[in-house]
Amino acid sequence: MASKVLYLDCPTGLAGDMLLAALCDCGANEAWLSEQLQRLDLPGWQMESKQVLKNGLAARQIVFHCPQERHHRHLSDITDLIKAAKLPPRATKMACRAFTELAEAEARAHGCPVEKVHFHEVGAMDAILDICGVVLAIENLDVWRVYCSPLPFSVGFVECAHGRLPLPAPATLNLLRGYHFYDSGLSGELITPTGAALLRALQTKQCRPDFIFEAVGLGAGSRDLSLPNIVRALVGQVAETAADQVDVLTTNLDDADGELLGYLLPLLLQAGALDACYMPLVMKKGRPAWQLQVICPLALTEELAKLILSESSALGLRIHREQRRILPRLSRRVVTPWGEIAVKISGNHIAPEYEDVATAARESGLPFQEIYRQVQLCAQEEES
Repeated sequence: MASKVLYLDCPTGLAGDMLLAALCDCGANEAWLSEQLQRLDLPGWQMESKQVLKNGLAARQIVFHCPQERHHRHLSDITDLIKAAKLPPRATKMACRAFTELAEAEARAHGCPVEKVHFHEVGAMDAILDICGVVLAIENLDVWRVYCSPLPFSVGFVECAHGRLPLPAPATLNLLRGYHFYDSGLSGELITPTGAALLRALQTKQCRPDFIFEAVGLGAGSRDLSLPNIVRALVGQVAETAADQVDVLTTNLDDADGELLGYLLPLLLQAGALDACYMPLVMKKGRPAWQLQVICPLALTEELAKLILSESSALGLRIHREQRRILPRLSRRVVTPWGEIAVKISGNHIAPEYEDVATAARESGLPFQEIYRQVQLCAQEEES
């Protein structure tokens, strides 16, 4: 597992442009982001990045200046637009997931099918650029886990295409089910639908991670409030010690077909499992079966147990605590003939990320193993 994490401190809420600005202030390469965003079939925009003061604090502010548009977009319009741009695969997946989450939240709020949802404000050019910019910045910073602080609840109303709606906006509330709010004492829209959709698409956990802090960036909102209207992005490496404790979840499956097994494993890893595997075994009466074993952090035991019981044919599972010893590891990106590729480094062992190597192999037509070895050599050269 890659070890770089992002913690978002959201004292006055969250919007897509604020998050993008915070990530750029934290070190995301603005020139690379702009180059990637130009692949989108959205002509005529310009990105302005500047430093501003918010209640005496210096912060980055990013504004997209876009030509006026006279049409609205459906979910399929936006996802087709993003896929056609051929952004990095993980960024494409996260951006499409954000708009899918938005469409489902809007459909739930207005009682209509997802395919009938008209994106108004969130389908505008600047909103598309904000969301794609954020996921590209996540990719550029090589972040693989996102966490956030409790979120401020606000009161008041917002004017939108559907008229005057109470805050938080209905779609925003649908997106933030399961997140903790507190009474901020502030009025006006603090969390926008794009900000909420990004939290959901990035699978953000609402807790403080145990990590080695490396960099901080401040992203400014457009409004002036009684508090500094900023988002703080803290990036660092997971604090991995020589020994720690994990829970091991185990269950035997003798009535699950291959498609279910294939679906469950990546789902568990995506939800935070440290490792997951199947082992063949023979049960009573000679029945062939599979044993599912999941290693997980202590904080995720209940969540992953519920996932196994809801997404598999298991009627129960066993949980036991074990101690493990791990080597320190570093995750970074290496410049190669096929672009930047993520690698994990632990001692003398260098492991390129599978998805990056697979993408390079598909696009170049070269064998996977050849690219894998070349990436290892590039990493060794950079280390020396």
